[in-house]
Amino acid sequence: MILNQGNINNFLNKYITFVNKISDYYNYDNNIRHLLYLIVPGFVAKYGISNEKSILVCFEKVRIYISGTEDNTVTATFNRILKKNDNNYYTEKYVVLNQYRKASFTNMFDNIIHEFNHAVNSLNNEISLDDKYIKLRTGLCYLVYDRKNMKFLYKSNESFLEEVINTEQTEEIINIINSFGNYTIENVEFNNTLHVLKNEIVGNNYISDSYAFQSLVCDILMKNKTFYPTISNLRFKGFVNDIPIMFDGIIGKNGSYQYLNVLLKKIYNLQIKYSKSLFFKKIILNKIKLKAQELLSIIKEYDNKCIYK
Repeated sequence: MILNQGNINNFLNKYITFVNKISDYYNYDNNIRHLLYLIVPGFVAKYGISNEKSILVCFEKVRIYISGTEDNTVTATFNRILKKNDNNYYTEKYVVLNQYRKASFTNMFDNIIHEFNHAVNSLNNEISLDDKYIKLRTGLCYLVYDRKNMKFLYKSNESFLEEVINTEQTEEIINIINSFGNYTIENVEFNNTLHVLKNEIVGNNYISDSYAFQSLVCDILMKNKTFYPTISNLRFKGFVNDIPIMFDGIIGKNGSYQYLNVLLKKIYNLQIKYSKSLFFKKIILNKIKLKAQELLSIIKEYDNKCIYK
């Protein structure tokens, strides 16, 4: 949506009552409340007023819990509990946020926005089933459960591309919120928060350090004008099963999208191995470079074959 000096204050003030309502209901402290004053309109500005209802439902239904773990940079997770009522499956959703007394504003914004963006992009077509499995969609990927006993089995390989695109969109939302400070804001609390946020962001645009290497390798995809808007739209609407058809169709080879996600998973596992290893680190690093080159080759092939890029 288009914001300007004429509508910015009415737009921001519109969500105060809603944030106060959920903050009172969940007993959020003032730190969380004040961040949500700007985060909620940031999401609406990102996804459009036509999706306002879905966004508000998400913030209303997904509770923030504060863990007992202290973390200077803050870490958070989006979690769900799969439940069954008669023959109907449903989920209870929540975000767990580590203690944040020493955390910066940008880290707080990043963590809360990152996890709620997973939640917002998992609203539509969340649960699918067949005779054997129950699948919970988290953006691009699925959490797969055994239908007989509802035990968790595995997470699909798309989870790492999901994190890359979620990080990209987190940056976009934070930059939208930061842009609110370009206008004359009447609310003193909003002004103070925006002033601190602007001072913590280096340069004109916020860059998250989440999944930094994966984001770097996938940068061409995130800038591609066919891939990024298409995958963002399908992910939000829940039609992610159409993505492999779109991706493979442009490259001209079946299984290309699947293999891209396999490579992202292998790179991540090698990174974990590298961080834990005391010996042979150079060998592991070389393997990471080879897998990254192979991944980049697929990405460049896709980019080169796109008519609109």
